[in-house]
Amino acid sequence: MSGKRSRTAWAAALLTATVSATGTLTGTAAEALDGDVAASGASSFTAKIDIGDGARSCSGTLINNQWMITAASCFADDPAQPTSLPAGAPKLKSTATIGRTDLTTTTGEVRDITQLIPRTDRDLVLAKLSTPVYGLSFLHPATSAPEAGETLKGAGYGRTKDTWVPDTLHSAAFTSKTVQATTLDIDGTPVCKGDTGAPVFRENDGRPELAAIATNSWQGGCLGTDPAETRTGAQGSRVDDIRSWITENTASTLSIWNTQMLAKTSTGLYHGMRNSNGDWTNFGDVQKVAGTITDIAYAADAAIKGKNYIFAVGGDGHVYEANRRPTGGWEAFRDLTGELGTKPAFTKIAVTSTGPGLALIGLAGGKVYHATQDSDEKWSKWGDVTNLLGALDDITQVTTGQTTGGDTQIGVVSGTKAYHAIRHSDGTWSKWGHINQATTNIGPVNGMAFAGIGGDLQVVLTNSTGGIKHGIRAADGSWSAFNSLNSKLGADTMISIGATAVSGEFQTAVVTPDGKIKHTLRHANGKWDATEQVVGYPGTPQSVALTGSAG
Repeated sequence: MSGKRSRTAWAAALLTATVSATGTLTGTAAEALDGDVAASGASSFTAKIDIGDGARSCSGTLINNQWMITAASCFADDPAQPTSLPAGAPKLKSTATIGRTDLTTTTGEVRDITQLIPRTDRDLVLAKLSTPVYGLSFLHPATSAPEAGETLKGAGYGRTKDTWVPDTLHSAAFTSKTVQATTLDIDGTPVCKGDTGAPVFRENDGRPELAAIATNSWQGGCLGTDPAETRTGAQGSRVDDIRSWITENTASTLSIWNTQMLAKTSTGLYHGMRNSNGDWTNFGDVQKVAGTITDIAYAADAAIKGKNYIFAVGGDGHVYEANRRPTGGWEAFRDLTGELGTKPAFTKIAVTSTGPGLALIGLAGGKVYHATQDSDEKWSKWGDVTNLLGALDDITQVTTGQTTGGDTQIGVVSGTKAYHAIRHSDGTWSKWGHINQATTNIGPVNGMAFAGIGGDLQVVLTNSTGGIKHGIRAADGSWSAFNSLNSKLGADTMISIGATAVSGEFQTAVVTPDGKIKHTLRHANGKWDATEQVVGYPGTPQSVALTGSAG
């Protein structure tokens, strides 16, 4: 990153960078950056790494709940030979303090580093934490190579221009220079001791992504460097070209494409996937592979054994179905009117997996309809469930989720109130229950989404006055109080909300008024991850749907 230097600087490992006789940087550690003190809570993916109880200090980057990425030279016996680092436990006791902008406080998390997986072609290593961390943001590997002249950012805990051992995280600005097969040259803010392994990242549509990790530097402007040395150039190890290697070594499950997202935007319908590391694919154009539907009004999806079923309401009010096979191929959209029966024009749909098949909920003419698909992909006819559930006026939203025991949970928004009903495994129905009266702290509702985890129904509600709330209907029928997710997803009046369950974790995503998709998840232990902004789809999002797939 280019720009005016401040009095402070980022930090690199307590190692010495050297320069060869030809004037190029050699494979030794970077030093600290002359940047600015980071704002409280900023760049919470950054870690301060202590090796050997103060023998060495580096910076690192959190890439998922239990893995970091940093420089191999931090742990190597000879920092000048980083690719000689063996895999396995660190030789010296090593700890990481993550998400603690001010090291004199107790914010963030502290973990031992228990395992190292080094690269053999660059100064880079994956470092496993003793236990997962929650609530801190990750820095995802970039999806494309840096370009010469590109503006980049950095954050680290190294030495500064005037402080030997800083207590605070510092941020910095760079400009990328030469991009090589495994490395990236940068210039701008000086890189100093303690910054080895620090993230060098770019902004992609408002979301930071990791381009490289800092390794070598000239250290011009760093405290303790010869004042005659004025060069501020540094080098980093690229990560954009080794995304698959990172995933293979750090994914928490072998079946990695577990979360699938369907985004309807101003330009069409797009599908993307999130692996167990939290990395998203770019979004593919559904209509390009499954056929065009005129004027798509709404869309939903559900998965069975890795097969992702996508439903869309066209401008004609008909419901269309396509699916993506586990192998990645697509079966084209087909109009389901002949199979489901003719009804008034549909405006909203929701779908959930029942295990062997699907349950489809439709909203048409102010009435709620239900249909099922069996394991042979044969559909029942639409059934008007108004008489079974009770009549409600001004229904604007529908959602559904499945809980153990074969119960299909159905929710609607009527006026500004949330209602819930159940279709039991024997085909009988409960009446609508008024969620606002069953529990507390809900307020006026304009959107809702369900996901079942075991016998519990996880519920998220968006408020017509702004904000999001989460609650649980337990298997025994009792409701928890609803708690605000505003600190996670924002206090705006959201355009759309979706939810799903993946491996016992509850995931939700919203479309914000400024045209962004935000995603977060709740772990089985009740702890929430930091919110991430999802990118990679064309156009401006209008609605979002999620499903979980085990294949």
